[in-house]
Amino acid sequence: MSRTRTLTSSQFVARHIDEVFAFFERPENLARITPPELGFHIRSSDRVMRTGLIIDYTVRPLLGIPTPWRTRIGAYHPPASFVDIQERGPYRRWEHTHTFTAVEGGTRVDDSITYELPLGAFGDRFHDRLIRPALERIFAYRSVAIAEHFQVPEPNADGRVVAVAGGSGFVGGAIAAELHRRGDRVVILSHREPQLARGSLPDSVEVRYADVTSSVSLGDALAGVDALVISLAFKNSPMEKPSRGRTFMDVDAAGTERLVAAAVEAGVGRLVYLSGAGAAEDAKRVWFRAKARAESAVRASGLPFTIIRPTWVYGPRDAALNRFIGFARALPIVPLTNVGRQQMAPVFIGDVAELAADSLTSEAAIDQVFELGGPETMPMKEVVRRAITAAGVSRPIMPGPAPLLKLMAIPLSWLPNPILTPSSIDFINQPATVDLTSLLERMPRRLTPLDEGLATYLTAPTDLRWQPTEAPGPVT
Repeated sequence: MSRTRTLTSSQFVARHIDEVFAFFERPENLARITPPELGFHIRSSDRVMRTGLIIDYTVRPLLGIPTPWRTRIGAYHPPASFVDIQERGPYRRWEHTHTFTAVEGGTRVDDSITYELPLGAFGDRFHDRLIRPALERIFAYRSVAIAEHFQVPEPNADGRVVAVAGGSGFVGGAIAAELHRRGDRVVILSHREPQLARGSLPDSVEVRYADVTSSVSLGDALAGVDALVISLAFKNSPMEKPSRGRTFMDVDAAGTERLVAAAVEAGVGRLVYLSGAGAAEDAKRVWFRAKARAESAVRASGLPFTIIRPTWVYGPRDAALNRFIGFARALPIVPLTNVGRQQMAPVFIGDVAELAADSLTSEAAIDQVFELGGPETMPMKEVVRRAITAAGVSRPIMPGPAPLLKLMAIPLSWLPNPILTPSSIDFINQPATVDLTSLLERMPRRLTPLDEGLATYLTAPTDLRWQPTEAPGPVT
């Protein structure tokens, strides 16, 4: 018989209980506070919360394999609590009680999950190695996302409207969150459904439809905008899919050119473009040439601009370093696409967001190009080692010959959403170092050391509690 465990967590939110409950009771909002690598996708059309509601969705908890999950709402008492119970899914038992309590200054959100693993004692053997770290990751991410969603913006009398193209992505989303925190009126430009485009940002953040593969929608999307941040990335980047227009040249280069032309036409007053370390017209790699082409459009716009060239950006929503952490949690080894000697200066996403926001207001940033990296430079293998250590996982790192891996990646590139392509291996293997002199002279700042940045989202929340428990009666 499998062991029954209970996981509890608590978080304070500085908002009224009715507002907090209204967010959590909407099933679609679960995707906004769930780590993106889990691939949460709700399939049910009936989403009106009530006792007995059945919700079907899909998650990808292991190696991207889709797993169906069906939940039944066993009890619903607004605005105090509701319970969701797994009817079908990966656990033998899963009962999650959400409790909301009005306290001074806001609301206390309590979670209590009683669960059992399948396969009895055999399944329990994998708990501490796989399940517990995964749940810690989910709740660490969830805590940050909830805080971001309910964040109270700073007072800002300027009333500036800032559009973020690519604001539904990893880097663009972080920039949008930082601008919102500073009290700017943020507009996300995206072709995605509004709630998905917002992610964990508040519902007050405006989403306007914009497809950078065409100029048709861009003029309307930029109406009334004072400043524009461009941080474009195609789906599944850096795995290109030319048949679907998912390439660096189609999106990053041509898309930026269209946005810049529309910004000039709309009277936008300032531009910030997120480029990449190594951008050059004669670069060997296509992604660097695409960035250089986009930079040329920004420079030629006649608008005050700032170009930021970050190195390898890491953070809670990144699809690069987190992929290696996922390998560490699911596999007995962590594979590298070469020996891991290339030098890296990874930069924390918070530092990127702060510099982008600062560049919209600082005179020192006008018409400047800033390279941006972390304060430490080290081999890629060391970056990965520190990341998996911060995630509480101990695994050997196994280098692999790049030519062989490229050969193995060829059939994977034929998938609708490739998990690896030969060119993406080159992308992963590139060194990423920068010269910070210009940045620190004109825009002095403290850059986050790697271990400190990793700890902000990989360390288990201190309020998580596990305990074995006797199985209670069914929740109704």
